[in-house]
Amino acid sequence: MSYRGYASQDAARWGERSGDKRSGICGRRKFSKKNHRRESQARFSYREAVLAKTCVILNPASAAGTTGRRQPSIVARIEAVLGPVELRVTDGPGDARGLARAETENGCRRILVAGGDGTLSEIANGILAATKGAAGGPAIGLLPLGSGWDFARTLGLPRDFEEALACIADGRTRAVDALRVDHCDKTGAPRTGFVVNEASAGLSGATVRFVGRFAKRLGARLGFAAGALAAIATHRAEEMCVRIDDKEVYMGPVSLIVAANGRYFGAGMSVAPGAIADDGRIEVVLIRGLSIPRLLKNFPSIFAGTHGNHPSVSFYSARKVQISSAGSSPVDLDGEPLGVIPMDVAILPKVLEVITGGAKSHDEVEGSR
Repeated sequence: MSYRGYASQDAARWGERSGDKRSGICGRRKFSKKNHRRESQARFSYREAVLAKTCVILNPASAAGTTGRRQPSIVARIEAVLGPVELRVTDGPGDARGLARAETENGCRRILVAGGDGTLSEIANGILAATKGAAGGPAIGLLPLGSGWDFARTLGLPRDFEEALACIADGRTRAVDALRVDHCDKTGAPRTGFVVNEASAGLSGATVRFVGRFAKRLGARLGFAAGALAAIATHRAEEMCVRIDDKEVYMGPVSLIVAANGRYFGAGMSVAPGAIADDGRIEVVLIRGLSIPRLLKNFPSIFAGTHGNHPSVSFYSARKVQISSAGSSPVDLDGEPLGVIPMDVAILPKVLEVITGGAKSHDEVEGSR
């Protein structure tokens, strides 16, 4: 079954400061939610049900340990709806990647993510490591057992556990994009990985280093907001060079640069409201250098997705993004502080299969209005 729309394929930007000689090379357009709904439609391809052995990769530390405490009842309910499953429980950070790679190499055709966005990212990395960045890996089913639910929110998947199980039981899948990221680790050694949601640098990289201090006490959304405010309090914009599809579009101070496949990060912050997960494009969000008072004043607009109205915010559509700097700004990959720039990001079109059942993405819902 197919749902069809259209996607804006140009490299236009929104909210550009007119007359800024340092700005990008593409034509500009005004930010508006109406234009977003009109221009952010994509061609959606859904495949019929996946009938295969099911492996559940469960992260007991997700949702502040609640997933681990509820493990027996979670597995019992999954098996009541889907039948017998093979359970794999992670032992620590990075373990889900190895488990997913092994399951993919052993021919597993369906993996359920019993965890949050970080667990999903690790599983996607394992699958793509096994397939060498190509399509053909197992279908991924998402269970709402983490804190953020950011990528699933982009796809319009239900947050209710029973409704999510119903989507997985339905079995229809949607092919989505991923991003390949080349960057440096903390020692400066080159690293390559994959993300499903976003790769960013600047404030976001500093924020994720603070979030852990607040999230357990305040919850994911408030914890991320508190971490962001802590990062802003010590922020200094860093000089960066941004290249889009091999053309330099900006050289100057940057507060935040995001290469997005999904619309949200930070447990619901609408950072990239024009991102579509299966259009073969990266939504690039550039916030040029702002002072601490201006960042604090405009911080709420990022939650609302209206930050594109600010003259220092630009949006680009790209297939490849290159970010470099004389410094070592921290990198955030799907919510994890995994290194520093320079960072190169490239789109991998429709290399992952996600079980969505009858769920409609935000783009489908908005396009029907």
